Amino acid sequence: MASSDTVTTAARKDWARRPLTIILWWGLPIAIGNAAGLLHLSFRVGAGVWAAAFVWMATGCLLNARRCHRVHCYISGPVLLLGACFAGLVASGMANVGPQAFTIGVNATFALALLSFVPELVWRRYA
Repeated sequence: MASSDTVTTAARKDWARRPLTIILWWGLPIAIGNAAGLLHLSFRVGAGVWAAAFVWMATGCLLNARRCHRVHCYISGPVLLLGACFAGLVASGMANVGPQAFTIGVNATFALALLSFVPELVWRRYA
């Protein structure tokens, strides 16, 4: 089991505990992805925006996992990269899905990323 000093050090390094970094790494890309839908961009351009947003968020999670060993980030980083791959395939035309299926894929990515908080509730926040 981790000592309280180790947990305190990890918590200090955790970007997910700082409002500004939450906005930068996760809030801003979600807002940009949603704005792409509101701007009525072409479907493939919108998918490309979501691919970039998922890569951005995954990068934040993976860097945060490296910094503080947050369990959620170890799980959500790869999940977000999978979402980026899906969105990238759609944007490039390599995956032939319609807008409804794409929305389901984006929502599934977010649902899995949110579910990655469950192990922290059951186990602990920092590995």
